[in-house]
Amino acid sequence: MLIGYIASSFISIMTKLAPHQVDEVNEIIAKIQKEIKPKCEIGAQTKPILKSLLAANKIKKKVLFFKSRREYSDEIVNYFVNEKKILRNKFHMNAKEDVYLLL
Repeated sequence: MLIGYIASSFISIMTKLAPHQVDEVNEIIAKIQKEIKPKCEIGAQTKPILKSLLAANKIKKKVLFFKSRREYSDEIVNYFVNEKKILRNKFHMNAKEDVYLLL
């Protein structure tokens, strides 16, 4: 059984999200947590834009994308930044449909 990540950490988010939305966010968080490695970075951005930004800045890190809704991406990224102390990537933007990990 999946532990309620959002329910335990973000009381204020609970007031914004319905129970089925909390379940969706928890599923995405569980998927991301399986892939976290030391010194990785997290953010939200669309795939084509992030790939072009990485190429323009000559960054050769591996990227993993996780599909989410735009309204959930900020809560997911903030959870990992605040609770898990993962660095937020400089290419992060609010309200984007893909959450990514730079490994």
